[in-house]
Amino acid sequence: MAPSGPSTTATTDSNAVTHRDREQKYRRACEVLADAGWLFDDFVNNEMRRVLTSDPDDMTTREIAYNRARVATELKTGLASLVDEYEADAQLHERREHLKESLYGRRN
Repeated sequence: MAPSGPSTTATTDSNAVTHRDREQKYRRACEVLADAGWLFDDFVNNEMRRVLTSDPDDMTTREIAYNRARVATELKTGLASLVDEYEADAQLHERREHLKESLYGRRN
């Protein structure tokens, strides 16, 4: 008799790929923040300085500088959020595994 449900092999493979992708994104985000996090801050500071020191009538320059600073801030925040989310998920997974072990005993 043929199995009526979906194949679990494809799901397992898909989950492994998704986990590897998330782990790679996490590592890259950590590297960027560790190596170039200061660059985001300097860039934002320079752009905001441009906003503050530009001619009040030159709205185009002010708007462009403000938008560039906003995008850089959002990018850095997005990377930090990705790192935080991955670490929180890893901690949750670890807690679940610990709870399973305490309830059902260690399984190999």
